[in-house]
Formats: sequence, C-alpha cells, structure tokens
Amino acid sequence: MISRRRFLQLSGMTAVGLMIPKRLEGMPCDPSTADLMGLGPYWEPDSPYRSILASPEEPGTRLFISGVVTANDCHTPITNVIIDAWHADDEGCYSVFETCDTGNPESDEFNLRGRVLSGPHGQYFIETIKPGPYPLGLDRFRPSHIHFMMTPPAGEPLITQLYFEGDDYLDEDTGSSDPGAVDRIIPLNETENGMEGIFDIKLDIDPDQKAINVNYPISGNRIQNIATYPNPFNSHIEIQFDLTKPSHVLVSVYDITGRWVQTITNKFFSKGRHSFLWNGNASFGETVPSGEYFIHIQTANEYQLKSITFLK
Repeated sequence: MISRRRFLQLSGMTAVGLMIPKRLEGMPCDPSTADLMGLGPYWEPDSPYRSILASPEEPGTRLFISGVVTANDCHTPITNVIIDAWHADDEGCYSVFETCDTGNPESDEFNLRGRVLSGPHGQYFIETIKPGPYPLGLDRFRPSHIHFMMTPPAGEPLITQLYFEGDDYLDEDTGSSDPGAVDRIIPLNETENGMEGIFDIKLDIDPDQKAINVNYPISGNRIQNIATYPNPFNSHIEIQFDLTKPSHVLVSVYDITGRWVQTITNKFFSKGRHSFLWNGNASFGETVPSGEYFIHIQTANEYQLKSITFLK
C-alpha cells in the first residue's frame, strides 16, 4: 500500500513545507552541495532511463527515495532535470567495473544504475536497495551512499552523494564528514515495503532565471539536421531530426521566457531520422497563446533548440 506522503510526491502535489518559500519563513535555503569525493571511479555513461534500479529479487533492504528539484529559493520547481543515480550492491560491489559475487539476478549490465527526469512539478522517485558499505583498507570503510549527477536542461551538472543517518562510518569518511554534506545525510523511515527517504535537490539556479538558455543552444554530434514545418503554424507542426547514434531523447516545448510548456516524447530511439507532431497544446491540454516557442531536443550529453512560431 503506497503511503499518502509518497502519493503526494509522485502525483506532483507539494507538501505544506514546500508551498511557502523558506526565504519567506526566515529560514536559510542553501543550494545542495557537491560531494568532496567527486564523480568517483564507478560512474558509467548512458545508463538506462528507469525509476526502478533494482530487480525485485536483488538482495538487500528495499529503498525508496523521492524528492523535488527546485531553484535556490527551495520553492520554484525545475522540470526535465536528468537525475543519474548509481550505487553499490548490498555487499558493496559496483556493476560494470567489478565482478560481483552476489546480486544481479537478472544479469543486468547496468545493475543498480539508472536515470530519471524531474516531473512538471520538479518531482522524482527512485526505487532500489540500500547500498552496503565497502572496505578502503586499513580497517576503513566507505558508508552506505548513492551517487547522484543532476543535469538541468541548461547549465552545469551537480555531482554529489547521498548518505543515511545512523551509519557507523559517517564520521570517518572524507565525503560524509565534510560540513557541506550535512543536508545530504538523511533519515530513513521503515515501512512495510522497506525504507523511505526524502532527498530534495536545490540547484544553484535563481528562480527568475530561464529554465533553458534560449540564446545559446549547445551544439553536439548526436542531434543533427533539425527541421520544423510549417513554421509559423496554426494547427500542428512537424519536428524532424537525425540521430547519429542510438540515444534516449527528450523532446520538449518551452515558451519565449524559457519555461517548460509540454513534453512531446521521452524514450529511446535508434540511429536515423525521426519525426513528431505538436498541436499547440500545453501539458494540461489547453491551447497555448500565439507567439514564439522553442523546441528543445535533449540527450544525456547535449541539447539543441529550434525556434517556432504559433499563430491562432
């Protein structure tokens, strides 16, 4: 049975504490910090997009992490942030880089790795297992932790790690003992399904800043030959582009201020030419006002923008 709190998080409804910006409550709102340990040696690019990182038969305690991605006011949600998560198994072993003697019952190449996108209200959710600590030598261990890389639609990624209260190795670890990690050591609550924790991510982005930088599209080598027609349009517009490599692609519409309007597609595509239609509707079905918009085509490593004009 899903808890009411998690239902609110997954449905995009915000809790009372998120309805009022902390800066109006007289409370500090500091951006989430990078971890001193950095990216670490076990990151692997192009992990699959999925919210469930662990097989149902994966050994270990089931763990549910949810939260909201906001600007630095702790209130303004940021959508379409790529949240890349990876961690060790119950015995402290990492897939891809190590041969693990336990776990991975489905022989998943990317076991305990995955990416999700923050939703229209900044919300995200990950289901996995609680990682085990692993030895560093000389009777030292790294505490249980999950690596995160958060990449907004435009801007630099935040690379950090999440830790858990009560871990025996927090005080002796370089990353978790850093004062900047205090907001990334979260409590876990026991439920009938496993352990639950809330990790709200506060990016160092001003709430008045555009969600995407519409003036400086990034060039790359996977997305090429973007075409839109008719442009201007008044009923629907066709969007075409080429992929030079198979990729997971997010195609979204943003308005002239850089704010998200609609997601057209979000899935894995093969190499080659692809085509989509947009009918001028926003995320809740209403027709958008006449004006200029941007088609935002995003893979894990790049994005491209194309200006379009809607005329009623």
